Amino acid sequence: MQSFLIISKDKNKALEYVTDFLKKEGIDAIDANINSFEKAIGIEDVRNIQKKIFLKPFRGKVKAVILETYENITQEAQNALLKVLEEPPANTIIIISASKKEFLLPTIISRCKVIELTSSNLDLSKEEISEYLNVLISLSEKGVGYKLKLAQDIAANKEESTVWLEKMSIVVREKLIKDYKNSQYLRFLRLLQKTYTIIKSTNVNQRVALENLFLSL
Repeated sequence: MQSFLIISKDKNKALEYVTDFLKKEGIDAIDANINSFEKAIGIEDVRNIQKKIFLKPFRGKVKAVILETYENITQEAQNALLKVLEEPPANTIIIISASKKEFLLPTIISRCKVIELTSSNLDLSKEEISEYLNVLISLSEKGVGYKLKLAQDIAANKEESTVWLEKMSIVVREKLIKDYKNSQYLRFLRLLQKTYTIIKSTNVNQRVALENLFLSL
């Protein structure tokens, strides 16, 4: 699939995810065209974006066109966008970011791989923060048995698995802010977000996904 829909209430977090995604796909920054608007996106805006979609990449074999719809997008503009989503050029990845799926037509959503990012508005008590910090330490100090048991415990319920990943992401992000030079925190945060997305948006066995996460540390 060449078209992606990133759902996040935090526009900066969506952009951070997109930037990381493009790096993993090997798409040069010069071949990434980001379209951001201060007002609702209209049909003329989409027509201008369509022209960019059909341009050839400058440096690599593939380019990306990113459309941020945080200021809304009219139904007419969505209908115009739908045409190119149905048959995108082979050398182009199309990425749409929005705060809610409900703002977009079902036909738009159905033609994209939907990725819902973690929400950072969860409230963690001091006890929960302490608990997650202890798990974080244990993951770096304990062996395979502990990691497999932890994956088994968390994977009992899909919703609980994603909430656990959200909360651990918040704790790790706070640790990274205080110790921004620690590459291990950054790596773990990216793995947490990747695992969250996989469990949230696919039918993957969450226990296996969590085992892969913990064993990669």
